[in-house]
Amino acid sequence: MICALFMLISCAKKETALPKEPLSPTEQFVLHKLMTDKGLLRTDLTSQKDIYLSESAGLWLAYLLEKGDQTRFEEQVQVIKTFFLTDNFIVWRIEGTKKASVNALIDDLRIIRVLLEAGEKWDNASYIRLGKNIGENLQQFGMADQLFVDFVDVHTHDKAHTLTLCYIMPAAFYQMEKHGLLSQQQAEQQIAILQHAPFSEAGFFPKYYDLSSKSYVFDEELHMIEQLYTAYHLASINEDTTAFKDWLLHLFTQDDKLYGRYNATTNKPAVSYESPAVYAMAARYMLELNEQQMAQQFLAKMTALKSDPKTGYIHNQTQSTHVFDNLLPLLAEKEEDNAHNDELE
Repeated sequence: MICALFMLISCAKKETALPKEPLSPTEQFVLHKLMTDKGLLRTDLTSQKDIYLSESAGLWLAYLLEKGDQTRFEEQVQVIKTFFLTDNFIVWRIEGTKKASVNALIDDLRIIRVLLEAGEKWDNASYIRLGKNIGENLQQFGMADQLFVDFVDVHTHDKAHTLTLCYIMPAAFYQMEKHGLLSQQQAEQQIAILQHAPFSEAGFFPKYYDLSSKSYVFDEELHMIEQLYTAYHLASINEDTTAFKDWLLHLFTQDDKLYGRYNATTNKPAVSYESPAVYAMAARYMLELNEQQMAQQFLAKMTALKSDPKTGYIHNQTQSTHVFDNLLPLLAEKEEDNAHNDELE
């Protein structure tokens, strides 16, 4: 009996001692350089090292869900509850200890979607409960004329009258509908704003929908992250984004790179920099289109921006980095990895 008990204990120890998947250099950089001892993610290591964004928390959660790392996922959920959650709103920014007074729709939707999916994946009722609490509050106070809006004041409930197109996240609305937070009609109303958005003659998207004038508004300077998010969300529901794809690949081939911003009139770069996050979103968009080869091209361009392959996306001399330029690449690489594994199964 004692021998059998010893064997059981030994087996249990062996199971817990199994080696884990080694962390990538980018993930190590996030954990050891950008994350504080409280679990908050710094925006950078210089001027914004005391600024923490709900965007960062949500992207980190999305990555951990994609990776299947429930331990760190649980840790970040506690960070969100401790620092970002205010009256069931998620404030978009914390500077030092001072919280912003508004939320940011895209960050809320990402966190809601990830919590609900994680709750199902890991059979964890607390994640679903938290996702539903945030979602119910957003549905109650974060809408105008039956549409979600960009932000709402967490104290006064004053709100924006615009809906930025890249904030419209179909996967989140489907999860909210599934869990009774939105009716089918409400979910479809949000997505319809995205579906009915006109392409420009060149092929890019408007910046936002104005609820007051019921019209779409284009930007004079195009933020590629926003454009790619919009295309990605449309592709995720099998909408035709050929015009945008052609425009994107034209930009890519004309310079053999993608810049962070473009002039909407001339199609010329408005900035001189490339961004790991832009290439990460371009890769994610291509994965949604099942364009595996193009996704890998964009990922190769992304990793080429590393000055040192053994660390994260940081300029070693200036210490210039941004948490966004590390989290989105992590997510894109893991999604590409999982898509490849799915193909092999």
